[in-house]
Amino acid sequence: MYEATVSIEKQNAHLLSYVKAQMDPIVSDVNGIAAEAEQRTRNYLSIACSDTYRFQVKRKLCDVAALAITLGYKNIFLRKLLNIGKGNFFQNVMVDTVCIFDNDCERQAVAKLLDADRPLCLDGYYNFRLASVKKKWQELSKLVADNFYVLSDSETVVEFLQYLLESTLSRVKTLSASLDGNSFVLYDTSGRVIEPICSLSPRRDAEEEVMLNLVYFKPQKIKLYHSVSPSDAFCEMADALFATEYIPIS
Repeated sequence: MYEATVSIEKQNAHLLSYVKAQMDPIVSDVNGIAAEAEQRTRNYLSIACSDTYRFQVKRKLCDVAALAITLGYKNIFLRKLLNIGKGNFFQNVMVDTVCIFDNDCERQAVAKLLDADRPLCLDGYYNFRLASVKKKWQELSKLVADNFYVLSDSETVVEFLQYLLESTLSRVKTLSASLDGNSFVLYDTSGRVIEPICSLSPRRDAEEEVMLNLVYFKPQKIKLYHSVSPSDAFCEMADALFATEYIPIS
């Protein structure tokens, strides 16, 4: 029987919830078991499965845990250094976009450090094992801080994102998004659901998550289906960055 345990400090329990949500499908596929537990200051996730699936589950767990560290803690790290707590729509999209930049390389580097044969303490790795990665984050934070006007002006944020989009390749030509309250679904041209990327921000907002995905996928055209009219801030950014069609649904 293969067993693995992941834990995190309670204040960032949303990252452990993400790990569990990502692990649930593979645990179910291998007829394994996942259980959660809480103590006064920490949350825990334990996973057990047959040794037959040890490598498969271990590899997935390391990859997901690495993403929680490099994306989730990066978001927390940058917000703290930039003194952005709740932030507004433009600031949050900007920070979330900066966080996903170069994440694939960072995730792969951190995944190599993780040892799922021992208890994975996510905050322990973040606090004590990521010196080189956090140095890059500090340099990135300093670059943004030195140009703080970028974060203080919505038009400048849009200009930055326009520049970013010009320097990246489009992942899809057309994308449809269904926005319903604080949830959303992305579709391709064939109507198939697209797995969204997640900011892992401590405070997730559906409009901000949709915009992050639009920037990431860089579609040439967007169809936005909505049950409630999107905010003015969302529409301002969407209209500035993409060819957007708004379609009300009842």
